[in-house]
Amino acid sequence: MDASHLRALEEASWQTPSARTLYSTPLFPGFPWYTVRDSPGQPQQATRRYVIPYFYTFRVFVKGRWVGRELVDVYSREHIHHSRDYYVTCLEKGRLQRLPRSRCNVRRSCMKRPHKAIAIENTEENDVNVVDEQHVLQQGDIVLHTVHRHEVPVRMGLTGIEPIVLAAVRIVEYGLLVVHKPAGLPTHASGRYFMNSCVAMMEYVLAPKRLRAWLIEEDPLLQSLVSTRHLSGEEREELVAYYLVDAEAPDAVPIERLPRPCHRLDKVTSGVLLLGVSRSAARRVGEVFMKKTRQMEDILLKKLNDERESSTIAEDKLWLPGVGVLKRYLARVHGRFPDNAKRRRFRSSLKKKKKGNETAAVCAKDANEKCRSDRGLFVVVKDFHCQGKGEVEDLNVERHLSHPGETVLLASPLQQCKFSEDQPDNESVRNECGSAPTEIFYQDAMTLCQPLQFFSSGVPSPDGDGIEGESLVHCVPFSGRMHQIRMHLSDWNHPIVGDKTYQKKDQEEDSRVLFFRADELPKYFREEFHTFDDMCWECSGELPVASLSGSGGSSVALHAWRYEIEHELLSPNAAPSQDKCLAEKQQPLGQKCSAVHPDLCCRWKESLTDEIGFVHRCGSVVVFNSPPPPWAHE
Repeated sequence: MDASHLRALEEASWQTPSARTLYSTPLFPGFPWYTVRDSPGQPQQATRRYVIPYFYTFRVFVKGRWVGRELVDVYSREHIHHSRDYYVTCLEKGRLQRLPRSRCNVRRSCMKRPHKAIAIENTEENDVNVVDEQHVLQQGDIVLHTVHRHEVPVRMGLTGIEPIVLAAVRIVEYGLLVVHKPAGLPTHASGRYFMNSCVAMMEYVLAPKRLRAWLIEEDPLLQSLVSTRHLSGEEREELVAYYLVDAEAPDAVPIERLPRPCHRLDKVTSGVLLLGVSRSAARRVGEVFMKKTRQMEDILLKKLNDERESSTIAEDKLWLPGVGVLKRYLARVHGRFPDNAKRRRFRSSLKKKKKGNETAAVCAKDANEKCRSDRGLFVVVKDFHCQGKGEVEDLNVERHLSHPGETVLLASPLQQCKFSEDQPDNESVRNECGSAPTEIFYQDAMTLCQPLQFFSSGVPSPDGDGIEGESLVHCVPFSGRMHQIRMHLSDWNHPIVGDKTYQKKDQEEDSRVLFFRADELPKYFREEFHTFDDMCWECSGELPVASLSGSGGSSVALHAWRYEIEHELLSPNAAPSQDKCLAEKQQPLGQKCSAVHPDLCCRWKESLTDEIGFVHRCGSVVVFNSPPPPWAHE
């Protein structure tokens, strides 16, 4: 579906009452999204999905440090993006309210549900049931803050409007939905993203009143959000049986059946995302990822401590029987991988040799992490006897410089930050949720990187050592650090293509900002429903809805390709004998699914010809996979 067709469907969805009823939610009188395409004069003409501006009431329990303080004092200090006068005006108009504990009967899990915004124009000043004249916060109170919300538009995938793909339904077997998330779409609500998130779009189409239109009738507007083209008839029946329930609120999925992400997947990353269909399923699978990742870290870190002075490591040492979880990613990086990384490693080795004890003293004093980073590259070899230490290290690295293409283990520590909302408001550095960093520290991390293909540009490199181009790299993280693959590849001079956050600032960035334009809204909505809010900075044009510089406009060539998990970890109640018989029947890849252990490195050309489903059994392992993106082939 192209952008013009999608735009026409969005316009038509507002024309009739029946269509508006189907697409409406407690927050929106009709279809919440609309599509905007950049004007032809822009340097990079792109299509983005916007959310119609809406009133939203934030609900939050009073925090311990707020007790005994006045509401305006708390908000003007904790939320400094607005002035004190703004919050005073909100209080006068009923947009900022204290709900006393005597009137509170809200489950904490329901606080962020898409409730209808509270009435804000007819609040009576003497209504003590809603607004306390003293506005002094007490333990157990709830604060209600209503804002006119403009979400950040998203560019989903390469076209900007690629849908989420519901690839498989495994509710009965594992309690999971398997989706393929396009790059550019946040996994869950965070900061200025709410409806523009993968989980929110899934929740929207799974609502009882829209389920049949989306799943059975394949309504094109709903399919533009979440595509079901790959689902079998049995999977559709399984989905209907679970979600088409008698609910008091047909607009929303029952809270106990909300799809919940089982693991992290960055906004800028595409690929496999596992969603639990219940809190217990999401917790069970999420704990599998966390516990097994920690187990890998503990075992491999001990092994690496014995190999710190070596330039190579045997592949067998990286295989951990019994761990049961393996993640595989595809990345497209700058340069011929791993040439730049090995040059850095070799130059560091020569420098260390030249300076001797002087360098060691500096490392011990104040540059320990940097020195460890320079030593954190190992060439992965098949034969254990090929490993070398001491003098052999430098010779090995020098030899590898003339033979690019080896698989390497990146094991340098990564810089991490701790964030806290309790920090003073004058902190200049904050995360996307507005919290300030309390500590910068380093954590050990390990990533296996296997070059698969080199895409030559035909242009000689500036240093004359080769040809410029980009490499396709297969990445297997052995630890679970935030942005681990992106940071490791950047630290070793092979930043991921399109990653504006971690690559050197030597390229011209798109510095544009996007402002709200009412004329881009669907015509019928604009004429019948849209209201200008004089307290909204986006409506008045004082604040852009998005900035395309930095990570805001980032489109990263990183793809969650395959997750391999032991069946018994996903379904702990499965009988071992039954599991063994089932594994023998469902082993479609023959010798590739070895009972001993699969290869850590992948057979790239063979994998492109494998005719397997998005979820399949490989011995005792369940493999969840997503097709490689277009940038992996050209």
